[in-house]
Amino acid sequence: MKTLLIVLLTLVAGCSTTVVGAGSGTGAATTTASTTATATTAETERTTTSESPEPTPVELPTIDESAPARYCDRPFAGALGKPMLAVVVETPSGRLDCDEAAAVLVDYYAQRRDPVPGLPPLAIGPMTCNQVPEPALPQVVCSDGDDVIYAMWPQT
Repeated sequence: MKTLLIVLLTLVAGCSTTVVGAGSGTGAATTTASTTATATTAETERTTTSESPEPTPVELPTIDESAPARYCDRPFAGALGKPMLAVVVETPSGRLDCDEAAAVLVDYYAQRRDPVPGLPPLAIGPMTCNQVPEPALPQVVCSDGDDVIYAMWPQT
């Protein structure tokens, strides 16, 4: 009987929950071993992810101005702070819409307001962006291998 009592107490002690916090009546925090392990694992994954190297920049394509594309109609502050428009080139695996394309281009122009060709490409999220070497309709081209977008001045 004494052995059974010891085994039972060991099982109960091993499965109990540790309560952490003050008894202020505002809802004490409860932590279990599995919660702590999950939090530690999540923190480790976050740390590993944030320390991983930058993705390899994608080579920017030459834009075929006659290719099927969505011309977005909401201007954003672009080169020299002037209104520009985003264009989403239709690609087989493309998935960006006009708002997402404009957001990438706004981030690009926040870092490079002046149109200076010849600078190294700039990573904006998963996309690689850069000023075109010889301005035409596209001014800045961005791509991640699946999507292709560009900025252009409004045409009048």
